[in-house]
Amino acid sequence: MWNLEKIENLIASGIEENLNLDYKSADALSKSDGKKAEISKDISAFANSAGGIIVYGINEFNEAEKKHLPEKINPVDRLVFTKEWLEQVINSNISPKINGIIIHPITIGKTEENKVVYVVEIPQSNTAHQAKDKKYYRRYNFESVAMDDYEIKDIINRTNKTDIKISFENYHGKEWFKKYAESDNIKITASIWAYNNGNKVAQYLQVFISGRKDASEFIIKPFVENGKNFQLLFSNEEERKLTISDNDFIIGTDRSPILPRTKRQIGEITFYSNLIKQELEIELLICTEDGSRMEIIKGQEIIEGK
Repeated sequence: MWNLEKIENLIASGIEENLNLDYKSADALSKSDGKKAEISKDISAFANSAGGIIVYGINEFNEAEKKHLPEKINPVDRLVFTKEWLEQVINSNISPKINGIIIHPITIGKTEENKVVYVVEIPQSNTAHQAKDKKYYRRYNFESVAMDDYEIKDIINRTNKTDIKISFENYHGKEWFKKYAESDNIKITASIWAYNNGNKVAQYLQVFISGRKDASEFIIKPFVENGKNFQLLFSNEEERKLTISDNDFIIGTDRSPILPRTKRQIGEITFYSNLIKQELEIELLICTEDGSRMEIIKGQEIIEGK
């Protein structure tokens, strides 16, 4: 739930812009054609990528070393730029229309002062969306960049592909996970889940979890050698066993398909909480019959996801 406390926490915690988060000052909203074109470019880029959040009404620092970090609230005048106006700009300047966008007006100060921050939630879309300038954009690092033809085609074909998201979950729940991740030397066991966000059955899945030597000392199970780079493999393979006279024999393996909009546990990993507390990186290479994708996650992203 978006509220003023959450906005202030973004600033106090120094949450940096990323592929799924963008800060815009109040003057990013304007009734000029140029600013409307920028709004359409930024919103469509998120929908064409993995979705995300744009916050209108937060200034970033001007210093180069603090670039992309939130400095302070710079509220929008809601009498000049209403929620309905912003919705109309988005809907009339992006083609086709993006379904599922939610705009949260967060009141700043007294209600009668009419100052707000607009939090715009943009879902990942199942097709490519064109901005006002007739170009297609995607998120890259901290920017919205024009896409190549093959990237546009790939997005249009999203509905015919698998789309695997990996999450790390603890049976105590996310709040327990977050609490103990802030401590030193707490052993945490996380189940590794693969969620098929696509509309095609994933028959084949291999997930390689890799890390550098600084992270290896905090991995407990599966075993990795301390002080060396490591790579662990998890997949949707299941062993077929035959029991004869109380003895188990492995007679082969099967791959358990992951249906669209369903998830399957593909393994477990045990590590010390320092892996998260020290903001160490791990790399995910996710391979299916439709290709492979690499993600780098660190710190709280291991709990929260990207």
